[in-house]
Order: sequence, then C-alpha cells, then structure tokens
Amino acid sequence: METVRSPDIVFSLAGHDKGREYVVLKTDGGYAFLVDGKTRKLTNPKRKSLKHICLGKMGSHELADALNGGNATDSAIRKELARFRGEAGMTEEGKQFVKR
Repeated sequence: METVRSPDIVFSLAGHDKGREYVVLKTDGGYAFLVDGKTRKLTNPKRKSLKHICLGKMGSHELADALNGGNATDSAIRKELARFRGEAGMTEEGKQFVKR
C-alpha cells in the first residue's frame, strides 16, 4: 500500500462515498482526514480509515505549501480536484471505476 500524506488525492473504496475523490488534509494513526471543498470543507474534514482509501495522485506543491502555511481555501481544494478530474478524463459523477 502506498503511503498517503497531505495533499495527495485519494479515492474512497468503501462506504456511501465509494468512488469519490478527496484531498488528504492530514493523517493521524490509521486514519486520514479528507476534504473536497464542497461537502467536506477544511473546517469539517471526513475521518476515514487508511484501509478504505487508495492513492489517486500525488498532490501539487502549491497546495502543499498552502496547507502547511494555513492559507488553503476550499476553492483551492475544488480547483485541484477539478484539475485532477480533467487530467484523468473523469466527469463529476463518472467515478464508478473504483472497485476492490
């Protein structure tokens, strides 16, 4: 299993949010705190077990600097995820390929 750390983009493998992508805000023990800038904002990250996520892409240096400096915004998170969806050729709701 790959090491997941902030600000990697990950996919949920289990739960009602299966197939959704998130940005890792931080990791603590066996859990990752995930945000998407829309339903899960920086003020209320989702806590998810590391075994229930998989790495999609390493995060950008710009977003890492913003998160480390405390200057990250939900808008920046949404833009990073939109850029990832564009690179992967994914639509907003067309993420059903994540299967275990």
